[in-house]
Amino acid sequence: MVPEKTCDGILGLPKVGLSLWADIRMSWPRVLDENVGWELKIRTIARATNEGDPAAALAAALARPFPGIELFDRVPDTVFFIKDHEARYVAANETLAHRCGFPDSRALIGRKASEVFASPLGERFEAQDLKVLAEGLSIRGRMELHLYPDGGEGWCLTWKEPLIDAGGLIRGLAGISRDAPALSGSAAPVSAALSATLAYIDDHLDEPLRIPELAARAGLSPFQLDQRIRALFGLSAGQYLSRLRIGRACDRLRHTNAPLRELALECGYADQAAFTRQFHKSVGLTPGAYRVATARGRKRPLVGARL
Repeated sequence: MVPEKTCDGILGLPKVGLSLWADIRMSWPRVLDENVGWELKIRTIARATNEGDPAAALAAALARPFPGIELFDRVPDTVFFIKDHEARYVAANETLAHRCGFPDSRALIGRKASEVFASPLGERFEAQDLKVLAEGLSIRGRMELHLYPDGGEGWCLTWKEPLIDAGGLIRGLAGISRDAPALSGSAAPVSAALSATLAYIDDHLDEPLRIPELAARAGLSPFQLDQRIRALFGLSAGQYLSRLRIGRACDRLRHTNAPLRELALECGYADQAAFTRQFHKSVGLTPGAYRVATARGRKRPLVGARL
């Protein structure tokens, strides 16, 4: 049996019910009503693929596809959204609508991030969406600055996950952006230099990343950098780097058939042996076993996957 300790469990992802929506089996493509800017209608309500599919059964009983969105309307420091394969909003909470100057969340439906957020941030967020949809790479706790129509701004931590159908195809994405907590001993919640450093880490996981050098980029001492990362993510700086590397590996193992030696280098490990040791230590499975386990349930397994 596959151990209960899975990759997502060690990544510290927010468990906010995303798996519920990811498991809902929708007919595709989703055809939006021509009044898309004001009322979300999906012409075919989700049907259970079998009698044992409780998520689809609940969606069908409620006559709407995304049960539970109301919960996010009651969380004022968190933006929630679901987007389709073209990066258009198909669901969002009221917090996002109010922050971006829209009368309610229905006004967001059918729009893309470039039509919701001010330029150039809107275009940057949309490009990020398209990358998630094209490559299946998750975004985990990326620090972003959000600018709002009223002139306000705020730092947020953003998570995005691709939504995969039963055949293993990416059909959309779901995500949240949570207001970054204030950092102890800092005059501002987070600095642009720290945000840039966290983005640099995410973009250079295939390179050696040393804490003193990263701290210098952020204008901090190694101790200060560690304390700020602990305040944001509840992890030491070293644990944070390891989490990102293993998370990148999990994404690639799920969505590509790249050989393990290539994945090892892409995720910043010196060789396949070092990669396999760290992956097994973190996940409880070897990379090859994880690839096989996550391939189960797909209609078509990854072709040519090398274990």
